[in-house]
Amino acid sequence: MAKIKTATDKYFDALTDSYDAIIDAIKIGNERGFRLSNNLLAEAQKGQREAVDLGKKLAEDPTDISGYYKSMMESATKAQGRTLEFARQVFDELSTSRDETRQVFEKVFTSQRAAGEAAVEAARDMASTTGERVKSSVERVTTRVRGEGEKAASEVEKATEKVKAAAE
Repeated sequence: MAKIKTATDKYFDALTDSYDAIIDAIKIGNERGFRLSNNLLAEAQKGQREAVDLGKKLAEDPTDISGYYKSMMESATKAQGRTLEFARQVFDELSTSRDETRQVFEKVFTSQRAAGEAAVEAARDMASTTGERVKSSVERVTTRVRGEGEKAASEVEKATEKVKAAAE
């Protein structure tokens, strides 16, 4: 048999959904940062190797100025291309991040709204249950007091009749 969700269950489920959305956003951000850092490191490594190759070329034939200049221009062009590609990746990641952040906020707000509604429902249920218990307790006490009062009145009536009978 399926368990019926109480307001308390709904409340804690909504909190769990909210926290899960935040944790997922942190994980995705961490992965994004890793991708960017990894790419930056790879591009830096390529630039460093090109610089070393340029140094080797100059050391091999210091008089070949035109060849060295040509190699230097090619290296600079490749570096600019890598820089532009990295900037494009950063902008793509930022755009994706913006969309994911919006989605996370929507999930968190939706979950928080559900948690608030569940909390109100739980408070109403608790107030209703408490009210019913107080009402039934008052009814029991009233019934008992009425019964005791009727019993006492009956005893007083009997005693009064005995006193009247004794006085006659």
